[in-house]
Amino acid sequence: MVQNDTGEEGLAMLRLRQRRHTRPSIALAVARVLVDAGPQTAGLVRENVDQYGEVEPTVLLADLARWYVAASLGPVAGSRAVADRVVVALAQEFRDGDDVMRAVIATAFLDVLPRPGELGHEVVARLPRRLGRQLA
Repeated sequence: MVQNDTGEEGLAMLRLRQRRHTRPSIALAVARVLVDAGPQTAGLVRENVDQYGEVEPTVLLADLARWYVAASLGPVAGSRAVADRVVVALAQEFRDGDDVMRAVIATAFLDVLPRPGELGHEVVARLPRRLGRQLA
């Protein structure tokens, strides 16, 4: 678990949302993946909540896609490992989720990734097979 202000606030928000739903919502599932991954991605959740008042999963996943490309290509030590961990967890949500969850991940995360010939497209090859197949 994240032990910083962003993570603690994110976890409190997750607990509140979970109490309101009998099964985790898409927003909760996506936010949980990002909060659990560490402070870099927990910050994305916090920014999303600050801007929209709650987790907006499509906006959050689009932000995550842009962060994934930057973290995968960037020089910051450890960012690539965090990016890999996040997409593995996202692939698991894609596998275990219902049709709505898969549609949200496909349209909000995968569709934002760079296309062939665009800067950063090489990160698509590093996606877990389950997600990469959706782009083939």
